[in-house]
Amino acid sequence: MTDAFERAAQRAETEYQRKRRQRSARLQRKGLRIHATVFLAVQVLLVVIWALQWQLGGTSHPWFLYAFAGWGVGLVAHYAVTRETAGREQT
Repeated sequence: MTDAFERAAQRAETEYQRKRRQRSARLQRKGLRIHATVFLAVQVLLVVIWALQWQLGGTSHPWFLYAFAGWGVGLVAHYAVTRETAGREQT
């Protein structure tokens, strides 16, 4: 049987670990929001560049889709990791 001091120390350590996990999950969600915002801004910029190029008689091939698909895979992976971390936090 442990004494009261050891139980209190164990509760404090458990509380500290819980707060660290919460902070980590919060930072991961913030990172995902930043990633999604930059992704959206760059994709809009690429579509605008492509549209201007198309209007000026350039290629009509939608080359911006390559960046969208490649970067989209990374964004989906980031979302999956963030969601998995949040799921672990709730249990």
